[in-house]
Amino acid sequence: MLKHNRMLPAIGAATLLATLIGAPAHAAGTGHGPGGGGATFGQPKHAHTKAAPMACREMTVDGGFESPKLGGQDWMQFDEDDVPGWRTDDPDGKIEIWGGAMGVAPRFGKQFAELNATGSGNSIYQDIKTKPNTKIYWSFWIRARDTSGGKDVDATSIHFGRTPKNDTSVMGVGSAFAYANSADDVRWKRLYGWYKTGPGQTSTRVTLTADSSASTDDGFGNLVDGLTITESPDCM
Repeated sequence: MLKHNRMLPAIGAATLLATLIGAPAHAAGTGHGPGGGGATFGQPKHAHTKAAPMACREMTVDGGFESPKLGGQDWMQFDEDDVPGWRTDDPDGKIEIWGGAMGVAPRFGKQFAELNATGSGNSIYQDIKTKPNTKIYWSFWIRARDTSGGKDVDATSIHFGRTPKNDTSVMGVGSAFAYANSADDVRWKRLYGWYKTGPGQTSTRVTLTADSSASTDDGFGNLVDGLTITESPDCM
């Protein structure tokens, strides 16, 4: 049922070094990113360690999907215009947000998102302000949706690229960095790494994509929570 569990192709000159924490060495993949990039994945106890309060500035908007509030509902599909910071390529323009009453506790806060709202292979994305030729550090959590009696596995990816001027490219354009990994329906799994912007790149599009889902039903799969992007590795 898992279609993809590999490093996606990316454009750039430097080599991306990936390390798989707590797993055999052969499980790590390699790829390319603009100016280099890093991605690791595992299950540390905490998403944030060695915090440096004076240097920490969150670059995303609503990375934990805490807004809009569900208002007592277990889950809701919101028009993308009503979800701060985020846009989607969902066929109906919907972003689906869950609370903790669907059999999955949020990794952080009280809410999280399901990437497949009304379609399959959907993406949600937002544009963040960045400095040219600068490393930014990212972290987010993924989990599969439980859709069968056995263990289900979904594959999810993160993409970075220059924000397109015509706003038509979901993945961003130029020197794009992409990284994919899979997670089961038992626990949340953290992905994290870094990305370097290119010359003149003052706006960067970050995209979360449902590469594959264990379910064959449209609108099922790929849970995400706790996206954070900062300019300091000490904030991760």
